[in-house]
Formats: sequence, C-alpha cells, structure tokens
Amino acid sequence: MFQTELIIWLQSFESPALNWLMTTVSDLGYSIVYGILMTIIIFGFRLKQSLSVIVAASIVGILTFTLKNSIKFPRPSQVDVSVVEPGQVQINPLVENGGATGFWSLPSQGALKAVAAQPDWSYGLPSGHVSAATAFFVGIAFFFRSRGLFVFSAIWVPLMALSRMYLGRHFLADVLGGVLVGVAGVVLAALLLRPLIRSDYKSLKPEALLPFACIAIPLALMAPWVPLLHNENAGRLLGLLAVMAYLVKVGFPSDAGKIWQRALRILVVAVLAFIIDRLVNFVMESTGWEDLPLAEMLMTFLTVCVSFILAIEVLRRLKLYTWNES
Repeated sequence: MFQTELIIWLQSFESPALNWLMTTVSDLGYSIVYGILMTIIIFGFRLKQSLSVIVAASIVGILTFTLKNSIKFPRPSQVDVSVVEPGQVQINPLVENGGATGFWSLPSQGALKAVAAQPDWSYGLPSGHVSAATAFFVGIAFFFRSRGLFVFSAIWVPLMALSRMYLGRHFLADVLGGVLVGVAGVVLAALLLRPLIRSDYKSLKPEALLPFACIAIPLALMAPWVPLLHNENAGRLLGLLAVMAYLVKVGFPSDAGKIWQRALRILVVAVLAFIIDRLVNFVMESTGWEDLPLAEMLMTFLTVCVSFILAIEVLRRLKLYTWNES
C-alpha cells in the first residue's frame, strides 16, 4: 500500500481536464472551505447537530496531527523521482526510488530515514484531506440522519482520496488511514455527545456534557506542553465545550426561519467571524505570541467562545433567532 506504481499509473491518465478536476477536488479539502460550509450549516440549518460535527472534525484534527508526527512516513513525491504533481514542476525527491517493494511492505529504510531527518516536515500517513472529508461529510450524514448525505459521502470521500493519490501527495495506505481516522472521530464524538444528542431541548442538563468535558479539558491542558497534540484543535474542543455549556444553560435556539432570515443569520455571523479573526491575528502578530503553544491554544479557545456566544446573542437581539418551547 506504499508502492508508487499505483500513483504512477494514475498519473499516466494526465490531461488538462483531469488535472483541473483533481486539483479542484483537492483544493476543496482545505479548512477555509469547511469553515464556510459549517457557518452556512450551523446558522442556516441546524445548530445543535452541527456542533457535534465540529467536535468530530476537531478530534480528527488532533488524531491526524498526532499520527502524522508520530509515524513520520513520506509522501509518494518525496520518495520516487517518477512521481510528479501533474501540471507542476518536478520537485527533487529526498530519494530516487524509495517506495515499497510489495503491497504489504513499507517504504524503504532509506526513505524513512531521509524523511525522519527533516525538520518540520509534511508527513503522509494518514491523509489529512481524506480524514477531514470523512469527518465532515460522514459526520453531517450521521448527526443529521440523512441517507442522501451518506450517499454523497460515499462518492465524495473516495474522490478526495483519488485526487490526493493522483496529485502524488499520498499513498493508498495514507488515504485508507484517513478514512479510518475520520470514521473513528465521528464515532468518538457520537459516544462523547450521546447524552446531549439524545436529549430534547427541555431536558438538557449540564451532566450531559460530562463525558465530553473529561476529554476536552485534559487535552487542552496537555496540548501546549505535548508537541504531538494539536494546539488549535485542542483549544477548539475546549471552546466548543464552553459554547455547549452556555447553550445548555440558556437553551438552544430554534433553527426555524424564512429563507431571508436564515441568509441574514449567516451574513451577520460571517461579518462577526471576520472581525474577530482579524482582531485575533492582530493581537497574535503584534505581541509575537503566534509561536507560543499556550497562546495558540488559548486564543483558539477564546475565539470559538466569543464567536459563537456573541453571534447567538446578536442574532437573538436582532430577532433572527427564537428559542424552543419544546
């Protein structure tokens, strides 16, 4: 599963149209795209279920980061001179022919040593694009209980995996690992949030968040001091815990509304999110805190808390949100 022959075979079909398709699919797998989609889904459709999806995606982000930096496996384009990124200039690989010699074999020892020796390197296993796509779309399909979205996930996730292999960024093992990590994140989120998911609006109690708190708080406390944990996702989990605690106390707003109300909710939140993001970036850059793990975790935590709570309160006062009576 770490052989480069499959990658080279896929790239043998190179054409301008296929290059465009695979690059476009891959580009749709970056965090900014998911951020836009989540804003639309959360404030335009379903708030409660969408929070569960973000929890799953944050867990997957931590798992992916930890596994990548623990295993330190190379990408196809780093270990074989024959692997190129279609349409791009060839980048010199670390070794000329370091792919696996068999389906169940690992990349060559020379390739593994060469990659492990690189500082702050971009490792391959598991694929972050595929794990994120799995967490997002399978998560939405699961928490929204949508068969149509499950069908879409069954098409989109393999397409994302195919694009990453075609572009020479991942082995077959990488994308399969990404699927497993993504599914594991959704399952773990479902288990942690089960009391919250199964409760109706009126019966929600703080105890419903206890399983989630037992994971989110320790991860946030450890992340700044443990290099293998992802600071931003750990801070995001802690922020989501605070947001859920706030909503359990004040109640979840109704997702109902006319199309113009839903659109206006999304627009208001997008403007607020942009302003808060600019302010956070200004603070981090002007103070020089962007390289401090503790500051990174705390700023992400505060950004999530302020963005969500402020947005909900503003929408309440603009009467774009009403609160559930049942």
